[in-house]
Amino acid sequence: MSYSYSSSANMDDLMATVGVGGMIAMIVVGLAVSIVALIAMVKIFSKAGKPGWHAIIPILNLYDEFDIAWGNGILFLLMLIPGVNAVVSIILMVKLAKAFGKDTGFAIGLIFLPFIFMLILAFGSARYVGPNGIPKMGGYPQPPYGGQQPPYGGQQPPYGGQQPPYDNNNTQYPYN
Repeated sequence: MSYSYSSSANMDDLMATVGVGGMIAMIVVGLAVSIVALIAMVKIFSKAGKPGWHAIIPILNLYDEFDIAWGNGILFLLMLIPGVNAVVSIILMVKLAKAFGKDTGFAIGLIFLPFIFMLILAFGSARYVGPNGIPKMGGYPQPPYGGQQPPYGGQQPPYGGQQPPYDNNNTQYPYN
């Protein structure tokens, strides 16, 4: 008995299976998905204060994406290490969700359905907060005291700006 194991699929087999029209349809759908994903990245970069056209440049877009999510763009070099890049890309999605004020559930969506959740991030109501949800330049994510004036107008302490009367022996100071 002679057995022949030949399972090499080539372009002729694919053409015979889906036909020329199917191949053209796959190319058109692939291009459409790529263009929509690029538009979403432009919008995400714009929300984060980066120039939108940076999404078009291959290495620069990864640098900016790490800068948005991690606060340090040069960490994109971790994506060049085999094995580490899979873990880093998952962490990147979690940090990207936090940078836009989203929770862990949204991060899981970014990991498993990135095309859909990137669109939600780009065209939804999410606002860029900063890397890890902390503003990059310091300060508060929202104004302190609910946007109102700080207590006492931010000018004087409640005792009129003078030191309370203590004697020199500190006998009145309760924390001796």
